[in-house]
Amino acid sequence: MNNNAIEIIGKYALLLSALYGLDIILNLNFVSFAFNQPSLQNLTYTKTWTYIIPYGLNLIAALYINSDIKSLNIKAKYSLLLTLIYRPIGIVLFLLYVVNNELTSQQELKNI
Repeated sequence: MNNNAIEIIGKYALLLSALYGLDIILNLNFVSFAFNQPSLQNLTYTKTWTYIIPYGLNLIAALYINSDIKSLNIKAKYSLLLTLIYRPIGIVLFLLYVVNNELTSQQELKNI
């Protein structure tokens, strides 16, 4: 594997860690907001946002993957779909596509 694949793996490891940290911080803020408000309507609003936040962060990760798919010219449309549903599996699948692409390109260079 060359440095390009290793850089991409590091980039997505940092992205995944940052998005998880952001997810935890935002959810804790909404939950603490709900317990400080006596209204049941605020509790419903907070519960809704705790479900929406992870999907928004999944969308951000999918946009990053989409930009790298276009720049690296990799056919990885299923990783985009999986990222929207469950972020870690989609990112791991995309990284497998990247590593596979690197290995096949190295193999083609050896055959020439």
